[in-house]
Amino acid sequence: MTKITQRIFVLAWLSLFSSLVLAQQAETSAPEVMDQQQLESIVRDFADNAKGGGGVVEFVYNNVPMAMLSNAEFDRMRIVAPIIRYQELSRPEIDAALAANYHRALDARYALSDGVLYSVYIHPLSSMNEVQLRSAIFQVSNLALSFGDQFSSGVLDFGAAQNQNPQN
Repeated sequence: MTKITQRIFVLAWLSLFSSLVLAQQAETSAPEVMDQQQLESIVRDFADNAKGGGGVVEFVYNNVPMAMLSNAEFDRMRIVAPIIRYQELSRPEIDAALAANYHRALDARYALSDGVLYSVYIHPLSSMNEVQLRSAIFQVSNLALSFGDQFSSGVLDFGAAQNQNPQN
């Protein structure tokens, strides 16, 4: 099998396995609905120097300053960590960040807003659970810390050994 065929096979298998596990979990337990207060409480217990509320909590995790923004009306939450101003990025760093979003970032992503590159995690608020939230914080911090080197959330790698230069 070619490397691409092998990756497609592995991704299809993982997708099928995940679907079966999720279906089994759905049958055995009713989902709990996360609310904004629970979300903020978990972050305060898990992270350092957490302050704020009412949808905006600033905190530090693994020496990375972060913010969690949530909106119950729109059922969304996001965790963000600023990394670098866009104008300071080199073309190879931009290309590597885009490639990492596909191969090494898992659920966190590199994103650009207002001229700043961020590590971000975005998810529906109501279906979030504590395990996912802790994983999200971990991934966002790792993605921010590994920028310029591994460009990784530290969790999973889908083909990162490839040449990251899109010209080749």
